[in-house]
Amino acid sequence: MDISFYKQQMDAVTGAFFCWELLIEAEPPAALADLLIPELFFDFFFVHTGELRGSEQKSRTEWILPRQSFKTLHTRALTLSFATPLRLFGARLPLQFGELFWAESLAANTFLAQDWVDPDVADLAAFADQVVAVVNGRATPKNPYPLLSGGLKESTWLSSYSPRHKRRLYKATFGLSRQELQRIDNVHAFLAQNCNFDSANPRLIGYVNAELFYDQPHFNHAFKKMVGSTPLEYFEASSVLQDNLMAVSYNVFPVQDD
Repeated sequence: MDISFYKQQMDAVTGAFFCWELLIEAEPPAALADLLIPELFFDFFFVHTGELRGSEQKSRTEWILPRQSFKTLHTRALTLSFATPLRLFGARLPLQFGELFWAESLAANTFLAQDWVDPDVADLAAFADQVVAVVNGRATPKNPYPLLSGGLKESTWLSSYSPRHKRRLYKATFGLSRQELQRIDNVHAFLAQNCNFDSANPRLIGYVNAELFYDQPHFNHAFKKMVGSTPLEYFEASSVLQDNLMAVSYNVFPVQDD
């Protein structure tokens, strides 16, 4: 099986972090599963060749993704199954994109059918150009001022509102509550570290931020609830798309404690 992953980093003014292309060739054709865990990014997928299926263990549902789809924020892990040969394009968009997305509100844990690019797009550069044109051309601010001012820090404008009104703004803008966003950020504060789990008896607690998790059982429970496995099971599992996306994301947009 031949797997290739290409990325094109974007200028911040384009509204996208980076665009990418995943190629998978197998003879005979095969199916490959990839785990996607919750992240504080929105993603656009374009299945140029092949098929992409999604499934959730908790709900025991499976579906075929549209050729072009927008992935909203998720609170639980899901599995993507690739049918080869596969040519898959994607764009990773920042959390703040939720404030500019043209739908009136965003629901969590879903894929929205979209029409962003030409089905016959030639290559990654052309794909990136078309995504940027759509993102910039359709951007519609939901609020008069930004909700966030870096990371998950609330802007001065948002902080002036009551907790009840804040909850409404968070849900309409991101599809998640402030607490749900923070839980995802807390787990990634752990994953972003250069942890060494090669030893026979790794001590995870040495990498857990005591300000976010008061002990290891608390961390293990939060991690398994979000990811669906223990930290060690997660690190031992193989993943193609998720590993590449996270590696690039942490370099472009390092996780910071709020």
